[in-house]
Amino acid sequence: NESFFFKKLAAYTCFIITPTPFQRNERPMPGDPRTRDELIDAMSQRACPVCVVVARAERKAVDHLLYDQVNDISRRDALRASRGYCLYHTDMLSEGRSALGIAIISRDILRAMTAELEAAGTSQDTSGSQILERFVPGTARTGARLATKIEPQAQCPMCAARPQIEEPLIIGLLRNLDDDAFAAAFAASEGLCRRHLANTLRAANSATARQLATLQAACWRDVEATLDEFIRKHDYRFNEEVAENERDIWLRALRLSSGWFQ
Repeated sequence: NESFFFKKLAAYTCFIITPTPFQRNERPMPGDPRTRDELIDAMSQRACPVCVVVARAERKAVDHLLYDQVNDISRRDALRASRGYCLYHTDMLSEGRSALGIAIISRDILRAMTAELEAAGTSQDTSGSQILERFVPGTARTGARLATKIEPQAQCPMCAARPQIEEPLIIGLLRNLDDDAFAAAFAASEGLCRRHLANTLRAANSATARQLATLQAACWRDVEATLDEFIRKHDYRFNEEVAENERDIWLRALRLSSGWFQ
């Protein structure tokens, strides 16, 4: 069923625990080494490590859907209700390696929406709504009601599953901050994006939150310095070549400041 799939998806992050220690404001315990290694590897990508690991998990889930679950009834029901994925996850779906799977899913969604339009076209209006539309300001018109029928009736399934993927990663990050090698890898990276930093700070106890804030501020100061150089070198008064680590700093900064990742 749906919940079983999302549990398996969260399990891909290799670290499933409950946040009970943080509810008691205790110091985090040592983390799962698999999550630790996965986060350290993601820190080398010059992007928010949580964003990187979540994207990997979601791409794996998309491939799993297209190859193994495209005919699953519950999955198809959920996708019909949500009218497919959100734009972000639809872009991810379009990069999937099964044109057949995408065709089956898209046909299913189009059939569901077409049926709504056809049902509205053949039904008789016995509610007097046409009169209301004419004389009562703000009354929903037929077009607005039809638009509601074809709009998503449920949340994007991937968006709904995302917190279950993010939670163990956030807790794993907090539990490993006292590890010297992990903290050094974090300090050498560009840290977390704004969205994941906020979520991580909310999950941390006071001491860990202060530690994370100090590390993250240093990361963002380094990014700011690189942005300064990138901007300076685009001044017509200078003709210095933009360094390799500066070429995409505008994109990395956009990701960090917004939480967008693609």
